[in-house]
Amino acid sequence: MPNPMHLSIRASGALLGLVTLASCATLNRDGVVAPMEGGSVAVRQGAPLVISLPAADPTTGYGWVLTSDPGKSVWLVGGPDYTPAPVPSGMMGVGGTTTYRFRALDPGAAKLEFTYRPILEKSTPSAKVVSYDVTVTTAGWQTWF
Repeated sequence: MPNPMHLSIRASGALLGLVTLASCATLNRDGVVAPMEGGSVAVRQGAPLVISLPAADPTTGYGWVLTSDPGKSVWLVGGPDYTPAPVPSGMMGVGGTTTYRFRALDPGAAKLEFTYRPILEKSTPSAKVVSYDVTVTTAGWQTWF
């Protein structure tokens, strides 16, 4: 029969390991939500950068497209994700938001440019362009990815 004290020590060790692992996943909580109109954004190394842009219903054929290379300073980790706005009763085709998610990697600068255009017609001129000048600052610790 197992010793109850021995099981308790094992459970405590496992719990400590989980807490330590969870704290490593949240080393940098200084995430940045960029303004919808574009502009300059500063984000710490390792932190998330979220860019949300107003968009029409995707059935219009228009959408936001990342047209620049993020480079080595930021890494695209998610998007585009479209979230519709709440639809009032009896209405159709209400717009929403397109969201891109990045992670700040190496200290430096990046230019992120998004164009709003017909998704399937690349030769059609953009209806709107939004740009971000992103500066990634050092977090004071080494990253390993």
